[in-house]
Amino acid sequence: MPEEIFIRILNNSVTETEKSNFYRELEENRSLREQFFQFKSIYTVSTCQYYNNIGITKDRFEHIWGHLHPGKKYFIINLWYRYAAIVVVTIVFSFMVQYLVNNIKSGSEIVEQVEYTSEKGSVSTIHLSDGSSVWLSSASGIKIQKRSNGEMSAQMHGEAFFDLVPDSKRKFSVDMGSFKVKDIGTKFNIRAYRDEAGIYTSLADGKIEFLSKSDQLLLAMKTGEYMSFDKQSKKMMVSERDPSIASAWKNGKFVFIDKTLKEICHDLENWYNVKIVIENKTLADTRYTSVIKRTTTIKLVLQMLALTDKINYKITDKKEGNDVVLIY
Repeated sequence: MPEEIFIRILNNSVTETEKSNFYRELEENRSLREQFFQFKSIYTVSTCQYYNNIGITKDRFEHIWGHLHPGKKYFIINLWYRYAAIVVVTIVFSFMVQYLVNNIKSGSEIVEQVEYTSEKGSVSTIHLSDGSSVWLSSASGIKIQKRSNGEMSAQMHGEAFFDLVPDSKRKFSVDMGSFKVKDIGTKFNIRAYRDEAGIYTSLADGKIEFLSKSDQLLLAMKTGEYMSFDKQSKKMMVSERDPSIASAWKNGKFVFIDKTLKEICHDLENWYNVKIVIENKTLADTRYTSVIKRTTTIKLVLQMLALTDKINYKITDKKEGNDVVLIY
């Protein structure tokens, strides 16, 4: 029965695989999607602080949900006891309906939400309903929400390439925390790994805008421009750079242009799922320029880097956990 997985999703008591499978099914099944967001709306109201202070009973949740889906009484009571973290409030049914209607009118209602992840050593492709596509690089994830007024927003970590079909009626933005990237029918790459010091955006075609949290314009980028954002200083810097370099990962290549060995090793760790330790700290700041296919083994990558500089390495295979690469 769908209510069980609904509660487990809202209670965050599912595995990542179960969550991924659920949102994939939600995207394909319109009836299930409508039922889930109806269920979720009741939960959203129930978690408001004001109503929590009034008092909480499982009977009222059963009453409200029963008006929408008759015949669920016995099952809902059992779920209540099994997943006690789902809180409900004593509100009249008419108020709940009015709440939903107001949200739909204001455009704040989320009607679709999907999440995708790309494991280490893989690249995933996402096809949106309007013909747009998003590529996810290794060790990356994205959550895309669509609201009832047509607005679409995304939150991501890792690296992604967006190829978005021009549509004046659709509003698409990527929330990066400190700022938002607003699409205007474009192709652009965003690199935003959590353990890196910056966020990097390269514009391959079209135009994008950077907005503050209050939607004030910070910067407008043109084709061929590259933006780097320092997380600590909160400063943006724009330069010109071939956009194919930033998105080379999408075509199965490592492209290192004047990158330090430390930066290169971060990419290698994400792709090959290994742990790399650079024993020589001076060597970590040595810069390299190279183009290497991602189908190459990590041993061959290290051999290629060793051709331009004297580095020694040792690969230790682990029966459990990640293999370890020592560079010295």
